[in-house]
Amino acid sequence: MHSKLPLGALRSAALVLALTLAACGPSAEPPVPTRAPAPTFTPTPDAPAAPVDPGAAATAQAAADAAAQAAQPPAEQPAAEAPAAEAPPTETPAPPTPAPAAEVTIGSPMNVRGGPGTNYNIVGAAAVGERYPITGKNDAGDWWQIDFQGQTGWVYGELVTAQNTESVAVAGNIPAPPPPTAAPVVQQPAPQEPAPQPAQPEPEQPAPAPAPSTSYQFNKAILQRCDPNAGVTYVKGTTYRNGSPTNGLLVAFSYAPDGPVVASVQSGPHQGYEGWDAGYYSHILQSDGPREGNWFFWIVDANGQRISAVANVQTDGTAGDGKCQQAIIDFDS
Repeated sequence: MHSKLPLGALRSAALVLALTLAACGPSAEPPVPTRAPAPTFTPTPDAPAAPVDPGAAATAQAAADAAAQAAQPPAEQPAAEAPAAEAPPTETPAPPTPAPAAEVTIGSPMNVRGGPGTNYNIVGAAAVGERYPITGKNDAGDWWQIDFQGQTGWVYGELVTAQNTESVAVAGNIPAPPPPTAAPVVQQPAPQEPAPQPAQPEPEQPAPAPAPSTSYQFNKAILQRCDPNAGVTYVKGTTYRNGSPTNGLLVAFSYAPDGPVVASVQSGPHQGYEGWDAGYYSHILQSDGPREGNWFFWIVDANGQRISAVANVQTDGTAGDGKCQQAIIDFDS
């Protein structure tokens, strides 16, 4: 009779046998996993809905759109055409600075003439310090044509100060000089032989009567001196009355004694000649050098009648020692 083994021993023997077979034979298939039990669902109570802010939603949506736009690759842009090269700006030249106007400043009281010479008529008088625009010159360049109070006049260059004359041209309207006044020629009758007379006893002749003396307001016309001067031929002097310089007398000159008066000038300061000394006068016979001639000077009244003795001076046409181009003639009562 077989004796019964306890159940525990049988289980141990089966386990040993299984392990032995496992070690010697092929590996057994893995056991089928047991299904995990499904989770038990525990319901969560509903939470109260949070209030929605429309502005925050719009802001969030805008931020999302911006992020999506930024994530996209930028679309290729057509290459911009390079701007055409601009030409460098051309500098506009500044307008030229106008040249300063040519003008004269009167250095001493003087006559303004109708042409470039003392043989032209006097059109006015210019005083010291006055300024006039220059409009031309003569061929020799020693007389300036000026705009004299709206009319054309001429002044002698050595008696004025000229400025900015580099571009002054020879005037195109220089008047022809007036014809010189010829000195009258006195014809002397040829002497006639007396017809023969019968001899007569010579009667007793009375003593000759003294020649009547001519008396003038100014009986002294004295040529004091005459000196050489290469630049200008002129006569000057002083009019006196009883030894005192006297203003306002008209000193005239001519080519002949009591001939036609060429010109007359007032002595002493007067309009246009305020700087003259008491009794002083001056006549320019030629402004551009020596002039030869035989000249006669006297004083006339307001009617042109001579009221003084006559003075005479002869000037030379060439300058040098012993020559005469600047004379001094004084008048006195």
